[in-house]
Amino acid sequence: TFPDILLIDGGKGQLNAAMTAMRELGVEPPFTISLAKREEEVFVPGESEPRRLSRHSYGLRLLQYVRDESHRFAQHYHHLLRKKSHFDE
Repeated sequence: TFPDILLIDGGKGQLNAAMTAMRELGVEPPFTISLAKREEEVFVPGESEPRRLSRHSYGLRLLQYVRDESHRFAQHYHHLLRKKSHFDE
């Protein structure tokens, strides 16, 4: 099962790729948005223009926190895997 909201790290291209992949797999996507880093724009499927949230909005801060925390987690996990593979040699 999917979470209620799926946040894609990237812009319109990454969002479209994720939506296409889910359709090809026959998966009904949950509410999905993407957050582009440069201008912190929010892309929504079916909308041609991004939504621009105020830099001070709690909504944007929450999306940034989720994105940044997922990066931190992935980097930490990758580091642990590399460290483990060095011990296995």
